[in-house]
Amino acid sequence: MGVDETFWMPPLERVDICGADGAPIAFGSRWNGMPPEDAYGVASHTERYAPLHGVADALLAHVLATRACSVGQSPLERGELRALSLRAEAGAEGAPRLAAIRLAWTDFPGVTAEIGRDVPEAAPVCGCDACDEDVVAAAESFADAVLRAVADWPPRAR
Repeated sequence: MGVDETFWMPPLERVDICGADGAPIAFGSRWNGMPPEDAYGVASHTERYAPLHGVADALLAHVLATRACSVGQSPLERGELRALSLRAEAGAEGAPRLAAIRLAWTDFPGVTAEIGRDVPEAAPVCGCDACDEDVVAAAESFADAVLRAVADWPPRAR
């Protein structure tokens, strides 16, 4: 990750799911070249993304423990199980205003982080069978984005 070496990623075990032929599906590397046309817009075996909720829980705990910030409830949007806003505490006079981050745990299952961009960070980014995202790669990318976003927040007083 590189941004915050103190963050501990919870163990992410890939879920063994077998296809119709009885062989395990190699999520993240299923397609040799282009995926089949019928894989687009279909999201099967979404349970493989359930560990992402634990990653978001660990990120929240880490940010609260290491950064001077507060957390509050955010209104839920469609498909969200839980949503929280993280806001850096006010810094010294004249310090730049630091944007809040809205974390959401979705019933897909997945997680999103609104970090002041037009498009939120999401894990998985898509989740359809054609995209074939690996849960570990999705978790690492999501955690890296959140940790980069809070890197300039003041540290929590010890």
